[in-house]
Amino acid sequence: MKNIFTVARLLLVLFLASCQGKPSDNDIKKKILLEYICADGAKVNNLKIISTKDAQSFAGLKGFEYQVSGEVEWTNGCREFGAMLPPGHKEPFDNKQVVVIKGDDGNWH
Repeated sequence: MKNIFTVARLLLVLFLASCQGKPSDNDIKKKILLEYICADGAKVNNLKIISTKDAQSFAGLKGFEYQVSGEVEWTNGCREFGAMLPPGHKEPFDNKQVVVIKGDDGNWH
């Protein structure tokens, strides 16, 4: 009988944890980079989350809206679409709005 209660508690904790999960910093950084040219060769430095609030997609999927600051750095530069960014070029951003939605696949987009 004691084992049944232990298993039930464990399942409840796992269910609540999965429902309340938030995107990781890496999920937020990936979403930020989607707005930049040469995103594959760029990285986000000094990410600071200023504020967070719940959001929802048009399809009713769970998400979060973030106000963030930091900088994007192109470690190898960028020469796509006429961009002439030298290696190590950095572009700061402040109070940038980022919305991250949990897709049907369980991943944050």
